[in-house]
Amino acid sequence: MQLTVVVGIVSFTKAHRYLTEFEDDELFSDCPNQPENVLNVHGLANLTELTFSRQQDNLHVSGNFTLLWNIEKTDRVQLDLFKYDRREWVPTLYSIKSTNFCPIMFDKNQYWYTLWVKYITNIDEIKNNCLNVPGTKYILDDFDMYIVIENKMQNMEGEQKLRIELKAFDQSNRMRPTIICYEVKMNLVKLAREVKAKLPL
Repeated sequence: MQLTVVVGIVSFTKAHRYLTEFEDDELFSDCPNQPENVLNVHGLANLTELTFSRQQDNLHVSGNFTLLWNIEKTDRVQLDLFKYDRREWVPTLYSIKSTNFCPIMFDKNQYWYTLWVKYITNIDEIKNNCLNVPGTKYILDDFDMYIVIENKMQNMEGEQKLRIELKAFDQSNRMRPTIICYEVKMNLVKLAREVKAKLPL
């Protein structure tokens, strides 16, 4: 099964297309220079049963992962996603913030649903747990990540990275002491052919 994600801006003008090449074989890397209470992706979940392998332009994903983050089921989870550009990792204006991530985690209209959530085979069993219940196992169908990005606003070619931060808040709105932070580094390669952008970002 091959997954192609096309991101762009609705327009009838020409847009550049970029192929995403992931830098790290294991996909995720640590956020540098963080205090001790900030955990990497391995503080969020046990990934020992999840495998990534390169297959030409694809990153093949198979297996499952089990949640480890020690928070409560009733906690509110905040998601922050930041995009950084090359040249000493300059932060860009592009970011996503959800102050209450769990209600939209399995929303089919969210881009992450198409990217990987749709391949969870036991959604009905685990969707009420979100990221909040340690021991919850997410079982995935095998899939290939072949990601093409469309953009007409600027040249995106070169090194990019996304930083994902997760914070949990208790029912009194107090932040839990542990924070999750990890990065996905990639290289965007401009494809030779220009096409019209069709799908909204």
